[in-house]
Amino acid sequence: MRRNLRQAGAGNDKARAVRRLAEARLSHAARVRAAAARQLDPGADPDVVRAERVIERLRAVSAPTPEAARARLVAAVSARQAHRATASAPLLARSVEPSDVLPAGAARAEVYRGEESAARRVIEIAGPIVTRSRSWADLHRNLAEHGIAYAAQGSGAVFIVDGIVLKASTCRAASRARLEARLGSFQPGPGGDGSTPPQGHRRAPAVPSPRAAPGIDPALFAVARQAQTAADAARETYDATYPELNIAPLLKAAVVGPAPRAAPSARTLARRIGKPLPRLAPVRQPEASGSNLSGLLAFYDAGMQAECYRVVAERTRSPASSDQDGRHRPVPDRLVQLTPRPMVGIAAGRSALEQAAGRDSAIYLMPFSDERHHVVLSGLQIEDVVRLQAAGFAPALVLDRRDGRHEVVLTAPNRNRPYEQAALAEAREHLRLSLGLGRTGFGLRIDAAERPGTALPGTERHAPRIYARIVTATGATCERLGRLILRFVAVFARRFGLGPGSCLGRGADPDDDTPHADAPLYWAHRADLLARWQGRWPDPSRVDALIARRLRSTGHSEAAVAALVTACAPGVPRIGRRAWTGYGRRAAAHAFRDEADSCWAFDRATPAMWAELEQAVKARARPDKPKPTPSPVPPFVGPVPLPPRSEARLGTTRRRSRNGRGDPEGPGER
Repeated sequence: MRRNLRQAGAGNDKARAVRRLAEARLSHAARVRAAAARQLDPGADPDVVRAERVIERLRAVSAPTPEAARARLVAAVSARQAHRATASAPLLARSVEPSDVLPAGAARAEVYRGEESAARRVIEIAGPIVTRSRSWADLHRNLAEHGIAYAAQGSGAVFIVDGIVLKASTCRAASRARLEARLGSFQPGPGGDGSTPPQGHRRAPAVPSPRAAPGIDPALFAVARQAQTAADAARETYDATYPELNIAPLLKAAVVGPAPRAAPSARTLARRIGKPLPRLAPVRQPEASGSNLSGLLAFYDAGMQAECYRVVAERTRSPASSDQDGRHRPVPDRLVQLTPRPMVGIAAGRSALEQAAGRDSAIYLMPFSDERHHVVLSGLQIEDVVRLQAAGFAPALVLDRRDGRHEVVLTAPNRNRPYEQAALAEAREHLRLSLGLGRTGFGLRIDAAERPGTALPGTERHAPRIYARIVTATGATCERLGRLILRFVAVFARRFGLGPGSCLGRGADPDDDTPHADAPLYWAHRADLLARWQGRWPDPSRVDALIARRLRSTGHSEAAVAALVTACAPGVPRIGRRAWTGYGRRAAAHAFRDEADSCWAFDRATPAMWAELEQAVKARARPDKPKPTPSPVPPFVGPVPLPPRSEARLGTTRRRSRNGRGDPEGPGER
């Protein structure tokens, strides 16, 4: 597809390339008709012709035909999926990582080979040594105690770990430029001249690393080492047979036989022997030292009491794309972020974020917690804060931005009830509209952008940023917010239902009108998962995997789970078509064989809740349950004559509500 678009000229005009690709799939006669249809008559108005074509397409879609009905259904599903994708898309911002991370190759080697990578040893062991060394002699001596060498290479430097040569910039503090700025000119160690490493050092060690990766089971690592040793011995024996044919692998395979297979990966061996799959463990980082902002961040943390926080810096004005002399200048990113992490990590990466974002940026702080709900209200006047407190809301944190505006954070305990996340969104919107506030895209605004002319000349690079002043930081939960959330939970429960009778997420029945016997279990689990979901809107395949895990826990076999998912999954609207038999088998195998997958944490319910839900579904479908007797339908006696216009009073019937219109506690309009 990409190659066809490129051949059609996608680099010049994407829309024109898509049209050319569509026309290429038509027959010759169809292309002639399409070209004739696009050709305008002399003197015709292009806007009028375009409007007429749009009207014709609308008439074709709205026609009472099966094709038009199918087109409307496809358009509705596509629009719904596009809305969900837009609403749940992650923040498109450049991430600033102040700490060192494993390269992609080293991370992959740890997961598939189960061995500790040389890059991890450089970051975790050599990094702290480089930071606390006060001379080149101390650096070389302390590194040699761990079997690590630091040598010069060209204008830079490298680490040598187990015969593997790594760039010194793998650990940012160990780059040659930074070390020479701190320790002086480079001085070689006592064991060498500090020049380029000899050619004997290879990219991969001759002997596998004797150290297991942090995320692998020790027994699995021993099995992987045995398999690797056996594969190496078989390969050496094969190479020793007719060694003169090693330069011609195909000829040797025809004479001696095929070469022995490589050792299986640690993930393959884990599936064979029933061990958990190797996982990539995070890099152990030294604790961050204090900073001049740690006091304010500590107060922010005490007020919100969240597990993780995300910091986003947004530029308020777009810089010019060229200098005064006309030369092109790259435009900086508008959004820069520190991905969610504890407040200690935020304090460590604050300076790197400010340097990447620049002075003309506003900084936002967003809390994330599994134990508490956080409602952030931004841009309040002091009168709005007083009115909010008078209404019974107790703010956990109030900030003064020093521009006449305030930031307020309300917290409430997370009870993990169905529809609680949707109720939280409704409560946030209710408070925002009641106070007449705008939407906050990135959270709590803790620093406004610097206004032009406020900084002294020549101090833009060194002047500290002025953060919002803390008015109150009690950290108390708001009971009034909890009651408001509970009120909207009741609204959603009445609208969509609870338990086995819920209609949330229920798809269409199969075309042959023969539903699976356990289909109510599938739809009940799906409704419960969606009602308790937190965060981005889930992909249907992830929900199916969680349903399969629930069914496995309640005693269903793998074959039964695969058959149930195969029968019910096609009824859920989704993008793309699948071979449903294989889809169901993969979902069941994932639930039965991969017990350590991180996606299981998305299920907020407990196994006891799963069993209670299935018991309620089975009790609802019991054949001995008395069914209501249908009321007899009165016979049709003909049309009822309308009263004269003078006696008819149309539009006077009105639903009355004791609690007011739209109140969730009353029978008003909803």
